Amino acid sequence: MPEEATTAAADLVADLAATAERLAGLGAVPDRLLQTHAGQIPRDLLARLSRQVGRPPRHSGALLVRGLLAPLAAKCGPTPAHWSAAPTGPMDLALVLVAAALGQVFGWAGQQDGRLVHNIVPSQGYENLQVGASSSVPLEWHTEDAFHPGRASLLMLACVRNPAGVGTRIASVRELGLPHEDLIRLGRPVVRISPDASYPATGSGPGTTRPGVPTVWWAPDGPCLRYDPAYSTRSHDDPAFEESYRSLAERLEQEARSVPMGAGDLALIDNDVAVHGRVPFTPRYDGTDRWLKRIMVRLPSQRPEAERREDGYGQVEIVLPTTAGAVR
Repeated sequence: MPEEATTAAADLVADLAATAERLAGLGAVPDRLLQTHAGQIPRDLLARLSRQVGRPPRHSGALLVRGLLAPLAAKCGPTPAHWSAAPTGPMDLALVLVAAALGQVFGWAGQQDGRLVHNIVPSQGYENLQVGASSSVPLEWHTEDAFHPGRASLLMLACVRNPAGVGTRIASVRELGLPHEDLIRLGRPVVRISPDASYPATGSGPGTTRPGVPTVWWAPDGPCLRYDPAYSTRSHDDPAFEESYRSLAERLEQEARSVPMGAGDLALIDNDVAVHGRVPFTPRYDGTDRWLKRIMVRLPSQRPEAERREDGYGQVEIVLPTTAGAVR
């Protein structure tokens, strides 16, 4: 479990659940919550969420908030067999409220039918793929949507249920102790990253002719990571880079933390600093399997200027208005 963990205050848990259930009763849906029901969202609740949840520390890149969504997780029903069969309910609304209190909520039109709240469940036929619906293989280390210049700044994972305690693995580039020369080599733009298999075909797979991008890039406060080896190829041979890339993979394994989230827990991952993955597990496909919900948040950032010239493989984003513009 990450050192940065906190237990949600009981009054915040109760008020968030009550607000989400009231909004659901009014017919609110997550994808348009701030447009259609801004007047029914308590401003003080958003302020409290912003203060008590907050952004993960930049060194570890991870924060676990225990129990924040527990009353709502208990009412979610059986784990669906596929993300498309997951119902929308108060927990989804609560997750949007938490995310909107921290930044700009967004998603991709090409992923899970454009929903802002994604459902991560094991699905038959996906067991061995490198996507969230897999189970039999480890979900390898990755930056969420590493292929895209507009990828999330903050990734939020909410646990509906996790009876076997299947761990979400997290590792921060700032805790690896990589030698400076490795960090410099990893800054060479020689890695091409393609969209993962959860996106519709883009016509550009691992053999794409797009330019490479840096694996390590630098923010004003330190090194950051853009990493997804399962969907990466090299733009040219660079033996020194390959050695540093192998060292990075080794250090990630050595410094990994496993977070066995429980029902109602919320993990926040700094998508610029930390990568995440998952250990393999054996699903039962009986409605009791591990079920996470995922939502993405964009924060002000200072990513490399070169990223602005990338096309993001044509993925179209869906964006909620910020709370500052929606809630008066």
